[in-house]
Amino acid sequence: MDVLQQLLISINGVLEKEKLEKERCEKNGESFNLFKSLNQSTSELIHSRMIAELLNPKGSHGKGAFFLNRFMSLYDFEFTFDIESVSVFTEFDIGPISKNYTSGGRIDILITDANNHALIIENKIYATDQKKQLLRYANYAKSKNYDYRIVYLTLDCHEPTEYSTGKNPDYDYVMFSYEDDILPWLGQCMEGCSYENTLYSSLFQYSQCLKELLNLMNEENKKEIIEIATNKKNINSVLALFKNERSIKKSIIESFVYNLCAKAEEMGFKTDVDEHFGDYAERFISFSIPKQSDKWALFIGSDKKNAKDVYYGIYLLNDKKTTIKKANLPIIPHLWNVFEQEKNCPCGWSFFWSHSGEKYSGNWFDWYNNETIQAMIDGDLLCFIVDNIFKPIKEKNVFKILDQY
Repeated sequence: MDVLQQLLISINGVLEKEKLEKERCEKNGESFNLFKSLNQSTSELIHSRMIAELLNPKGSHGKGAFFLNRFMSLYDFEFTFDIESVSVFTEFDIGPISKNYTSGGRIDILITDANNHALIIENKIYATDQKKQLLRYANYAKSKNYDYRIVYLTLDCHEPTEYSTGKNPDYDYVMFSYEDDILPWLGQCMEGCSYENTLYSSLFQYSQCLKELLNLMNEENKKEIIEIATNKKNINSVLALFKNERSIKKSIIESFVYNLCAKAEEMGFKTDVDEHFGDYAERFISFSIPKQSDKWALFIGSDKKNAKDVYYGIYLLNDKKTTIKKANLPIIPHLWNVFEQEKNCPCGWSFFWSHSGEKYSGNWFDWYNNETIQAMIDGDLLCFIVDNIFKPIKEKNVFKILDQY
């Protein structure tokens, strides 16, 4: 225990140094970033357009094929583009999606040349896979007789689901990540630019945007933590933490749910938590206000195992019925503009994203994700729920208004 305590103290020292460095950068304006300031740091479309522009030999960067060649060197794609005939597209329309989901859709980035080579990039920041998405892209490439490769680009290099690939796919794809592939590629791109020019500055800002999105540490501090963690006297403690990572996170989630329910009850809500919330699929927390209505309640939860895709909304209690229609929603004083209406959830629902509430602005929908865990510990997630969900429902009598329908 003494070794573990000393390990945590040492790592905490590095984290404090990282925090002070960030505060210094913010104070001096070194943290200013256009992508973040314009609230575009998590927009898949913006990332796709940025990457596509760099990959385009005819792009405004003026570097010709330099960036594309560096990208192609990241993996053995088994073909090289004819640079003179390369065309780069974003959001490339391949037709309406068929009823059996085997054709159609939009390709995030498509690169082709006159020799029938094609590189298809599916870019995922926080969006989930679409039905048979990669299968549809592969079928399109085959229909055009392309010699093609599909790149599945994500933040953490995770595998595409069978929902996207289809069962037993007869095509190949390669997984790329922003941390292990895009950031090193951007580093190579910057090496080919003059330090003083606008292009270098733009690449640097984009690189910094990705590092913040990935929650990456300063390289020197990262190395220091690795050195501490891999020290012979500390390694057993580190491995013990890894072994118990899920249990530690589960404990943090349970504590957060307890505090969330305590705050809700303090505000006049009646709470009901499903057993094993956060572990098994189809687990929810219900928040009702009997004084307002016996018909409506707020829910928070997920129908996926391990608190994945956690969402919230207002639903009908005890199989009651309602006449509410989509046209009625705008007059109800709440955040209906970010909700999606469905039959079993007539008032709509929304995933948790971040403190801004904007779609794809974060990943608070994954309650075992490190950033979400941090938001639970810091109180950010609790504040968001209280200020943006609990308070409007209670103070504007939302349940009572809904009782009219």
